[in-house]
Amino acid sequence: MKFFRPLLIICVIFVPILVLAVFMGYIKYPRRPDPVVGYPKHPDAIDQISKRVLTNQAITVEKTITTTDNHQTYLISYPSDNFKLYALMSQPVGTPPEGGWPVVVVNHGYIPPNHYSTTSSYINTFNYFASQGFVVLKPDYRGHDNSEGGPDPILGRLQYAVDVLNLIADIKSINEANPNKIFLFGHSMGGDVALMVAEASPQIKALVLWAPAVTTFPENITYFMHYHLSKTTDFKKLEETLNQLISQYGKDQFSSFSNATKINIPIILQQGNADESVPFTWGEALNKHLKSEGKNITFYQYPSDNHNISNHWYDALSKDVEFFKSF
Repeated sequence: MKFFRPLLIICVIFVPILVLAVFMGYIKYPRRPDPVVGYPKHPDAIDQISKRVLTNQAITVEKTITTTDNHQTYLISYPSDNFKLYALMSQPVGTPPEGGWPVVVVNHGYIPPNHYSTTSSYINTFNYFASQGFVVLKPDYRGHDNSEGGPDPILGRLQYAVDVLNLIADIKSINEANPNKIFLFGHSMGGDVALMVAEASPQIKALVLWAPAVTTFPENITYFMHYHLSKTTDFKKLEETLNQLISQYGKDQFSSFSNATKINIPIILQQGNADESVPFTWGEALNKHLKSEGKNITFYQYPSDNHNISNHWYDALSKDVEFFKSF
């Protein structure tokens, strides 16, 4: 006991002094690195893109395109990421319902940007919705037709989603449009864009996906690269850039598939099982993924039909109109 008493006195006196010295920085000790908590956020990440939505902006009507008995069509412009972008807009003729006309945003699939036309690409789908009592908006996306800017070859779809989000934010400036009834239609690549928008925006009421080019990242991009990119593209350099991106930021924050569980709105998914562009198995996997998470999704499959659901086109669009009008 006599031996321990001096030791106890030393501990009582000197241990607090040592602790204070370390705290004040007089004594240095090797610090362990802070543990890595996930990946840093990329500005094009799905949960970040809504931060690039511009406020207090308005749509500009550039000119009238056509007038029919039940709707008028206009070329409009709006800002997104400091670019001037264009879109096609239709407005019904007549007295709007209480709250205003419901809105359908048509997200088009992949068309080479220099071949895309604001006034003619996807015009049949646009006109069908326009004839059914909806305000219809069909955004170009950056770099298409006369819209300014251009997409990143890897993260372009997320940048297109930013463009759609900015258009949606401007719906409040459209006379007689109902900002509480906004619906999304997306085909092929536009299905991926629409899904990203629905994951980023609480304003969307319901979602329709036709043959969506949706699977895990980066397969949703790499699967199409050799078809969609120029033959002069340096694919080796692009692959290195992609690998660096994934190494630094991971995969999930860029994936509409991985973030789809955040969606809490009803979804219709439609696809032909003879789709020659987007694997039918992708539609099956997305449907299974969302159902396993308890999401409200209905999957319509069309035997022997193609990527555009050509043999059941009217039937499929009629389902979409009925679906949107149920809200």
